Amino acid sequence: MLSFLITMLFYSFTTSLHAQNSVTGKVVGDDGEPLLGVNVLQKDTRNGTTTDINGNYTIVLSKTSSTPTLLFSYTGYETKNVEVGFDTIINVTLAESAESLEEIVIIGYQPIEREKLLGAVSTVKAKEIVKATPVQAFDAIQGRVAGVQILNNNGPGQGFDIRVRGVSTFGSGTSPLYVVDGQQLDNIDNIDPGDIESLEVLKDGATAAIYGSKAANGVVIITTKSGKSGKTRIDVTNITGFNNLVGDLRVVNTEERFLLERIRSGNLDNLTNLERDSLSLLRRNDFDLQDLLTRTAIRNQTNVAFSGGNEKLKYYWNTGFLKEEGIVINSGFKRINTQIKLDFTPTKKLKFGTRNTLTHQDKVGLTEGGIFTHLVERLPYLPLTNPDGTFTPTIAGRKNPLAFANLQKRDDRDWRIQTFNYAQFEILPKLTVKSTLGINFSYRKRDDFDPRLIANRFETGFDQGRVRQNLTYDIQQENFVNYSNKWDNHSFGAFAGMQTQRYFIENTDFRSREFANGYIETLNNANPGTITGDNNANERHNLYSLFGGFNYDYKNKYLVGATLRRDGSSRFGEQNEFGYFPSATLGWRASKEGFLLDSKVINNLLFKASWGVVGNERIGNYLFTGVLEPGAAYNGISGIAPTRLGNAELSWEQTESINLGFDLGLFKSRVQVNLDFWQKKTTDLLATTPLPEESGFTGIIRNAGAVDNRGIDFNITGDIIRTNNFTWTSNFNIGYLENKVTSLANGTEFFAGPRGSYVIREGESIGSIFGYNNLGVYQYDESNAYDDNGTRLTPNFDQDGNFLNYTLNGQLYSGNVNQVRISGRTLQGGDIIWEDLDNDFSITADDRKIIGNGLGTTYGGFSNDFSYKNFTVSMLFDFTLNYDIYSRWDELRNDFAAGTESPGPERIYGAWTQPGDVTVYPRLDRVPQNRLGPNSFFVTDGSFIKWRYLRFEYRLDDWILEKLPLIKNASVNFSINNLLTWTNYNGYNPELGNRGSALTPALDNLRYPNDREFILGLRVNL
Repeated sequence: MLSFLITMLFYSFTTSLHAQNSVTGKVVGDDGEPLLGVNVLQKDTRNGTTTDINGNYTIVLSKTSSTPTLLFSYTGYETKNVEVGFDTIINVTLAESAESLEEIVIIGYQPIEREKLLGAVSTVKAKEIVKATPVQAFDAIQGRVAGVQILNNNGPGQGFDIRVRGVSTFGSGTSPLYVVDGQQLDNIDNIDPGDIESLEVLKDGATAAIYGSKAANGVVIITTKSGKSGKTRIDVTNITGFNNLVGDLRVVNTEERFLLERIRSGNLDNLTNLERDSLSLLRRNDFDLQDLLTRTAIRNQTNVAFSGGNEKLKYYWNTGFLKEEGIVINSGFKRINTQIKLDFTPTKKLKFGTRNTLTHQDKVGLTEGGIFTHLVERLPYLPLTNPDGTFTPTIAGRKNPLAFANLQKRDDRDWRIQTFNYAQFEILPKLTVKSTLGINFSYRKRDDFDPRLIANRFETGFDQGRVRQNLTYDIQQENFVNYSNKWDNHSFGAFAGMQTQRYFIENTDFRSREFANGYIETLNNANPGTITGDNNANERHNLYSLFGGFNYDYKNKYLVGATLRRDGSSRFGEQNEFGYFPSATLGWRASKEGFLLDSKVINNLLFKASWGVVGNERIGNYLFTGVLEPGAAYNGISGIAPTRLGNAELSWEQTESINLGFDLGLFKSRVQVNLDFWQKKTTDLLATTPLPEESGFTGIIRNAGAVDNRGIDFNITGDIIRTNNFTWTSNFNIGYLENKVTSLANGTEFFAGPRGSYVIREGESIGSIFGYNNLGVYQYDESNAYDDNGTRLTPNFDQDGNFLNYTLNGQLYSGNVNQVRISGRTLQGGDIIWEDLDNDFSITADDRKIIGNGLGTTYGGFSNDFSYKNFTVSMLFDFTLNYDIYSRWDELRNDFAAGTESPGPERIYGAWTQPGDVTVYPRLDRVPQNRLGPNSFFVTDGSFIKWRYLRFEYRLDDWILEKLPLIKNASVNFSINNLLTWTNYNGYNPELGNRGSALTPALDNLRYPNDREFILGLRVNL
């Protein structure tokens, strides 16, 4: 009887399980965000439902003979199977697929499926961007894109330099073209990273060629977030960061300065009275300037976004506020931005849309030379303040860095308005026409003020001020048609259109070096007649373009495409006004062939080849014609004089690009591999070349040369582990670059940078540092000895230190002894051994050579993301290898050009002081023969590996959210940015942007210091 009851009880229990009526739950992405429209299907039935705006679902189960299983599927995410078992509530997290091949992207003017892209295109999604907790867009993608270097320009609001596959210009614009939702822009520093849905980098010429005249340095396409159908969604993000100086510099203290002065005077063992007195004013003035100049800086960043809509109207509105203090006092950056985006579909055939962005940026800056140069060179015992607490002025030619940081005014304010609008109409089911109108407006005002305490000589000087205003706006209008058709195994798309772009520029620049006093900092306080105007201009610039192209594929196996763009620019004369920029692509998807069709390992293998030509017209306006300007005087009579020679033969820079590679997907795209071999040949480079002095002009712009860039890009991404509760994804990318100047006008090399420190020469790379080769330090006076062939002789001494003779290769030498001189001075013991290239025993400018290169050849990144249930850990490393930094700040402080200049401590301790010393630094005497520069000793390896960030995130459990009825989803995070840097460089930061100068990479005059940031973040979805 008992066994019968147990049997019946077990039967009823199991039957009730299989007859269970319904299952409810919530579906979120791996970022914790609810997913709308996820398909929830009961396996082996037609029973299904979809999730709502909050990711919730309810499904009534059909009766089956087996345990029910639910399938969760969503475009762009991996399908997940979950057995129902005893559960009535099933919450699911869907992982985004390694790459959604069916995703549609807009490249140029035509939508295309991602798997059919035949060029070199890299993508960074919003979920990757947020992990870096960025201030600006490119904070988020350093180390994430193979073949792209992103270099920080240091300091709050300073932006980045972006190099896409090397350097292809001598100076006519080095940044890529930015395309934001179709609007072409030269600068995107004002974009809130929180508005970005995805960022695509077009690296090859074929995909970039459709953008024509501005695509020579690559193209960055940004798609901003849009609204989705459903109830209004409110996203609130708040970030608080704490920044501190990392990696301070070694500078001399008072004791070390006293040591230097004793060595110079030859009185090393005898202290002066001031040195003996530990309470003397000089000793009490021994400050840690870096500590006084820096602080713990705070970043506050808040965003509030509203989004939603229905089938007719979708909206997105984000407003952000950022306040970022700089770690150097009196520096910082503020940004207030708002963006409204509307997409309206009144009928199935008609669409309208608009995106409107308002931004105000306020950058409080400083003069790096006035602060950091004098920080490392200043006499450490000079006072910083007077007894009454006021700052001391310049003393003995050494400025007061603390006064500069506190009193100098460098305000840079920028107001921007951007609007981009479109209307699209479906003429036929497969044919659409689209018109766009974009306006980009910027008003920038820079106010500078230097009190006389820091401007010049305090006793006789004046307060100084300057006001610069830049009003720019451009109008972009496009009209184009798109045709798309699929039949049987064929797919075809084509487009054609036109574009006009008009640019308006108004600049004013006024200054006065004589203010009446320092109380009013505007020009109305300047003494009458002292205001001068420079660089005042009113300019126009126009572009007119026609373009077209097509894509075709058969069975998604054989793919071909081509584009052609014709651009006309007002920056060239009538003879060369128009440029033509074609492209062609070919692809073969081998994974569709019979021999791979059933492969369980390879699910995608696409071989691709592309060729394209892009242009560059980023030079000044009106350079094809000469300029006459008023303000000249001759023999006491004022008038108009020529100030620039024109060149009517100016024509387009053109970059021809070839890309060969493959995309490989393994194990259902759990592993993605991309490999590209590429080459870019740029001809007709635009550059200013020198003219003979008798011409009356210093130079003229012309098409002056050619540059070749070539390299390899490699990227691998893998879902290493993916279970219900734990995932581990990883990415590694690396790019290798070779750069060579292949041609110059008349083969004539030219120079760039201070003291001609960089040479541009045929057969060499851009970024070649040019100077004197330092071979060491002479041990003795007699060490400066060479035979007639320039081979250095070895001096020999007896046990008392008396000179005996010379040997050469171990044999007694009795021939002529030659000594090296500089400007008639014979080099002595303790002087630098300079390489004498021409063996004439005289060191001159002819003995300079290439002593390094500032263009990195190897760069990439390595990222890992670990998720366990609601916890996520993310980290990113990036690196740049095989490049040199010209540490000019270190060279200048150690050359003893002035008696009041303090060297680095290592220069004092490591200096030659007596015959026989083996040292790397020369003697401490102020002698000109040891001041040649650039000096190869100060060209150092700049290679680095950065641990860019480490981020921990916790997404609140559902049981917590249930107690917070207004909150649908929430997460908290803690992260550390710029965690560690591995480098041999002795400056603040080995990562150096060019700041717009293509020819002088890695030139360090001592820039804004490096910082480490600790960040707390909160993200809430209401």
